[in-house]
Amino acid sequence: MRLRALTVILFLLALVLTACSDDTKPVGPDKKGDATIAEADLTDFDKKLMNLATDMSFAYDIQLHNQEAKELQVTVEHYQNGEKVNEILNMASGLKNVKPSDNLKVVFLRQKAGEGQEKWVGSVIRANGSSSVENTVEAPSDDYASVSSGGISSQTSFTIGERQYASTIIHTNQHSVSQRTDLDTDEAIKQATDYEDVYLLSVRLNKQQGKLKKEAER
Repeated sequence: MRLRALTVILFLLALVLTACSDDTKPVGPDKKGDATIAEADLTDFDKKLMNLATDMSFAYDIQLHNQEAKELQVTVEHYQNGEKVNEILNMASGLKNVKPSDNLKVVFLRQKAGEGQEKWVGSVIRANGSSSVENTVEAPSDDYASVSSGGISSQTSFTIGERQYASTIIHTNQHSVSQRTDLDTDEAIKQATDYEDVYLLSVRLNKQQGKLKKEAER
């Protein structure tokens, strides 16, 4: 029942967030890069919607500066003890007719889906529509001592072709946990994912459209 509610919540979020297309924060002249990403400034209503049917949710505002970017790629990767296990989500959403003044949001949702399973949903919400992808995978153990998440909060610039990590989720029995999203080298990724179960949530701008199949675009 909650899985069906998850789809409904995502649809309602798309309606609400696309209606707020004038809320994009201005970017100062000192900002560089082809786009900026920041934690979304959600209303209490938006937060309640996301918390209603999900165990974990993440939302980000993206402002595009370079219209040479043709698509926005969203990815969720699963690591165990520093090694990549699988790619849970990987979707590309076209940026046709997206202007710098438009509100562009990326949403990640995570929800238990029965015994030993969990469902992930990724969505790109634009002023002229939305794209989403979902996947049900094996869930991590419930016996870990801690589950923590952390990510970017202030505006962060990134360029076309650069993978920008938005958040990390760590399941571990270790006493000390370090959250980071400045993962620009293989060594940095290995250090950030050197726990029992780690999930990396990221975005990337691509110049060419169509490298990845677009999912559930409406």
